[in-house]
Amino acid sequence: MNPEYANILKYAMQMEKDGAQFFRDSAARFQDGTTAGLFENLAKVEEAHYEYLEDKLAAYTGGTLDGNAEDVMMNQGEQDIFSSRADSEHLDTTLVESDTPDITILRMAYLIEKDFAEFYEEMQDYVEDENLKGLFAQLSEWERGHESLFKSEYKRLMKEYMSLPWGG
Repeated sequence: MNPEYANILKYAMQMEKDGAQFFRDSAARFQDGTTAGLFENLAKVEEAHYEYLEDKLAAYTGGTLDGNAEDVMMNQGEQDIFSSRADSEHLDTTLVESDTPDITILRMAYLIEKDFAEFYEEMQDYVEDENLKGLFAQLSEWERGHESLFKSEYKRLMKEYMSLPWGG
């Protein structure tokens, strides 16, 4: 076991924990229940990432880290959570109809997820342990999915905002 790699996993855990807190705090700022729910849901996903990394750290430090089918199932579950929630709750219309769609929060959410994905990609290239490379590749893929969700909403709302007449 490489102590430096264990520290990378600990740092990743802290990133996920901080991300969860940001999404939870941001959810409280939205008046629209659907948007707030989306952010609450993402906070729970980031908490699950934290717990997942905690388990992987324990496995790594115990010398038993390897990939398994559970990892693939978790990834599929996340994709389903976000796509089904956005579709079933008509996210595209409820954000527009909200009294205070907060473009800034969506932009920050997109940038946080982008940063997470880039970190995991960099760590994938940095570590030599093949199991850790696979773990970081998987985490990067998950975060890219979150990034895509928020980036598309941010772009859509920016376009809408820019087309509003001045003065509201």
